[in-house]
Amino acid sequence: MPDRPLEILALPQKLHELFDGLVPPRTSGNDEQNERDFLSRALAAYAIHKLGGAPCEEAADAIVDGGGDGGIDGIYFSPATNVLWLLQSKYVHSGLNQPELGEVAKFRTGVENLLEGRFDAFADNAQWRAIRPRIEAFFRNHDIQVRAVLCYSGIALISEDRKRLFETLKDRVNRDQEDEYFQFLSVNLTTLNDWLTGGDDPPRIDSVELEILWPGHSSRPYETIYGLVALEHLKVLHEEYGERLIRCNIRGFKGRTDVNNDIQKTLTEDARIFHYLNNGLTAFCNRLEIYPLDRTDSKRKRVTARGLAVINGAQTLGSIGQCVGPIVDGAEPKGYAFIKIISLERCDDDRAFAECISRAANFQNQVGLKDFVAAYPLHEQMRLTLKPHRITYHYRLDDDTPEPDETNFTIEEALTACACLHNAQDCDLVTRVAANRDSLRSLEMVFPATELVRSRHERVFPANLSARTVWRAVQTQRIALKGMTDGAKASTGATRAFYTYARWVVLAAIFNRIKPEAGEDLALTNAEQATISSAVSNYAEKLLAQAIAKGLATYDAAPGGQQVLTAPRDFQSVFKTQGDCQKLFAALKAEIWKAQDTAGERRGEGRE
Repeated sequence: MPDRPLEILALPQKLHELFDGLVPPRTSGNDEQNERDFLSRALAAYAIHKLGGAPCEEAADAIVDGGGDGGIDGIYFSPATNVLWLLQSKYVHSGLNQPELGEVAKFRTGVENLLEGRFDAFADNAQWRAIRPRIEAFFRNHDIQVRAVLCYSGIALISEDRKRLFETLKDRVNRDQEDEYFQFLSVNLTTLNDWLTGGDDPPRIDSVELEILWPGHSSRPYETIYGLVALEHLKVLHEEYGERLIRCNIRGFKGRTDVNNDIQKTLTEDARIFHYLNNGLTAFCNRLEIYPLDRTDSKRKRVTARGLAVINGAQTLGSIGQCVGPIVDGAEPKGYAFIKIISLERCDDDRAFAECISRAANFQNQVGLKDFVAAYPLHEQMRLTLKPHRITYHYRLDDDTPEPDETNFTIEEALTACACLHNAQDCDLVTRVAANRDSLRSLEMVFPATELVRSRHERVFPANLSARTVWRAVQTQRIALKGMTDGAKASTGATRAFYTYARWVVLAAIFNRIKPEAGEDLALTNAEQATISSAVSNYAEKLLAQAIAKGLATYDAAPGGQQVLTAPRDFQSVFKTQGDCQKLFAALKAEIWKAQDTAGERRGEGRE
């Protein structure tokens, strides 16, 4: 049976946090069943809270499940939007499946009875009898919209047979295809995890007002305004919104770098010339609204940018936030920064165009591959998945990124661990970890069109890679690297070089044979850690023996009867050469399997 998705593990805690004391538990006498009943009902309240905008207390009061409920577990009218929300919720403990077809069909029948005014169908339910007058009043409102929502905590997408139940109902009750009266929505574990982690928060700022001096304006093909903004106003903007302003940027504020030191020096010593020396900010927005501050003065305009995101200039904005003082009433601005804001309102594909702007703007600056791979969606998905478990994945370049520890890891660690994890027989990935790591950061399509995955970064981080697997792989890597480092410190000469450069092949062998990344727990157990630690020294010894057997090293006699390891080629060169790694990796795997077979025979076992 597949492992429970990591996302399901954080959901019960969130539902208890929000709805304990609000959603009454059932008392059937079975604690496990009571818990699942609570979670299912709280799930309905959570969906009402997120979709309908109801406070948690009102969302809990909207639960109506019980005998005669027509398969409807929650009902809530949102006066702000004039929408009646009808919920069926199913807490799926495995986190894998969708609700049974019969349960969904029952929900569909209940929704159909409401839409067609058959309120007597709910007469056996006391809660429904109490709210019936209000429900009938809602349906007398000709402007009402009805949304049926199937909410379940399974990772599986809703299947076509369940969708079709509501598609046929929608076709019958809506007047035409454009009619918004009735719609059906499904919410699965992926969406629930977005709600739980904040992944559904909009990446842009709802509305920002700026005063732009000496503005230029273009209306075709995409509306754009550019000009100067007072440094103090950008300081206020940075203080109010912080990291949210640059969430769509491919990198965050990098703190003390040579470039940023120069920016901050100008801001501190002579801010008046700042806009002459700095490239400024590039932003896009959903819509621009431009007003003259004074119709007789064309040099000043007030701009409202709705859905604003700064996509180039994170270093400039961060430096302004650190070095510029507050606004002083009546005082002239100390200086200005250039800004360009592009509206996406007329774009056919605003997302693609926004990404194009971001790449073009950032390629004009010192931006590395590690900045661009941060835009690969899987990294943000993994960060959000681990967030409820207090594990932080740092995949963007930020000034405040902490040192890796038991609750923090970086994209650098993930890159090397996952390259070794997904190492194939040709040892292309594991060799590149040692010799050309930047090639693993590249999203360039280097493989032919016949290949399903065409960039190396996607081979290191395939789309189906789970956050749990990555974190367990990183923990494994830390143990392996420590073991190999300890071996190097305890050695000299060629032996030290071997332990220094053979670490990635040893790690790849551990993933290949022991598979510590596949466990269900988020953290490695003490027993798993001990197994990995033991394998490091064992596999390293076997790998060294294979290197000697293939003539890549030899033991020579030294004075005093000692044997000293020597290597005709430096081990750094050996483990950066794909052909050598391929031969050694294959030989090491064969040696490990042979040892396992021998141990199994002693215990009377066969090979797996």
